[in-house]
Amino acid sequence: MSGETSLYPEPAHSRRPAGGWTSRDLVIGTSLIALLATLFMPWFSGTAASSTGASPTIGSADGPGAHGYLWFVFALVLIALIVLVTREAISGVPGNLPSPQQMLTVATGLALLLTILGTFIKPSAVDFVSSTGAPASSFAISVGFSYGGFLALLAALVAFVATIGAGGRLNAARLGKPAMRRRTSTSSPG
Repeated sequence: MSGETSLYPEPAHSRRPAGGWTSRDLVIGTSLIALLATLFMPWFSGTAASSTGASPTIGSADGPGAHGYLWFVFALVLIALIVLVTREAISGVPGNLPSPQQMLTVATGLALLLTILGTFIKPSAVDFVSSTGAPASSFAISVGFSYGGFLALLAALVAFVATIGAGGRLNAARLGKPAMRRRTSTSSPG
């Protein structure tokens, strides 16, 4: 029976098992995708009421429409998603590259910082008023916050906190055990 081929061959063993996605990785990926979607929701709403008593004109602006620098958040989220998906390949690249965890931390941290700035800095009111032919002095313009910016801020915060938590967990698992062994061996009376 040793020379026969089995109907159910055993899978070839790889050098190291694939890491797979943890629940924390799923949280990071989901919140990054949510951040991409919320970039294009209304972040600010504007109303322009005419002094003639006509009904107010209402407009809204999404994140990149109100603040052009939020396109960097879009790019950072795409980079973070690429790193999250290809981190096994990035880890295998020879050279002096930052670890995938460091890349994720920097990308999500910068995305959070820019999202905070974009959420709390109101755009100018002129961006919301369309040209209707009426003189600008006959309008009362007000700009307010809308739900998209706050949802984007929440998604960016969850992604960053989950990334920081994953980094701390990895460092503790990798460095904690050898440090404990060293302490126990040096603490014995000699």
